[in-house]
Amino acid sequence: MKSILKKVAGLAVTAALALGIMGCTVNVNTHEHTFATTYTCNETHHWHAATCEHTTEVKGKAEHTFGEWTSNDDATTWADGTRSRTCTACSYKETVTDEGSKLPDYSISVVGDFILKDGSILSKDSTPESGTVAAVIVRAAADGKPALGVGIVHNRNGLAWCTSSAAGYSKNITDLQGDQTSGYMDGSGGWEILKTACSDAGEHPEYYPAWNYSLTYATTNGLTGDLADGWYLPTVAELYTIYQNKAAVDVSLSKAGGTQFGRSWYWSCCQKPYDVNYARGLYFGNGDMGIASKSIDSGYVCSVRAFN
Repeated sequence: MKSILKKVAGLAVTAALALGIMGCTVNVNTHEHTFATTYTCNETHHWHAATCEHTTEVKGKAEHTFGEWTSNDDATTWADGTRSRTCTACSYKETVTDEGSKLPDYSISVVGDFILKDGSILSKDSTPESGTVAAVIVRAAADGKPALGVGIVHNRNGLAWCTSSAAGYSKNITDLQGDQTSGYMDGSGGWEILKTACSDAGEHPEYYPAWNYSLTYATTNGLTGDLADGWYLPTVAELYTIYQNKAAVDVSLSKAGGTQFGRSWYWSCCQKPYDVNYARGLYFGNGDMGIASKSIDSGYVCSVRAFN
């Protein structure tokens, strides 16, 4: 009888141990990892990371599958842009330099094109963002001459060519004599000519208000970089070129929020020959050249600049 009880007890212990082992195995094998619903990714793969204590576990790890490259439209005339493509599974975005989207060394060939403050060029057929335009092209590059642009802000309060106390008021400056088609035609060196002829110009540019407006144009209008210099008071010939293209120029100036020429009278940098107290300007109503006393402070002023 004792032997039978021992056998039964042994079987019971064995059964209990077996059930214990089976229970442990079931707990381990039936544990289900939990994973994030969103992807974790690096430059090459994506996966669902475990959210349970088994942080090394991942689910669905795979290489990215990308869609087509798309330009980000951030190229300019002076810098490359970027392009991107997105993984179709996890939305990981890869962005690279888009060397192919860089615009060429753009040739300014259309009157009315915009020169933006960052130095880039925008077609006249576009509508620029407010405050981005520095100048409008008034003469295309041709025959060895660079393109000519006019600043979009003009002085329409009226300025004198020079004051009556300035040395230039009674000076016959022969090198500054020109009309619509002959004589002094490129005003880019006009200020240097004036300083050579008039001893007070260099130290007191304020004695020459119309000239000084162009000298300080960049600073007054927040232009920097390459656009910070090179602005000047135009010749009669350069004003006449603007008059010939006035319709297109005024449309672009209007788009840019600038000053239109309309039918106004503008100072040039040219002096009337043999009449030392008078300087020349252009009437934009009909393109006629006119004269006024250098000290009359009613002439409008625009500033121009060459663009290569």
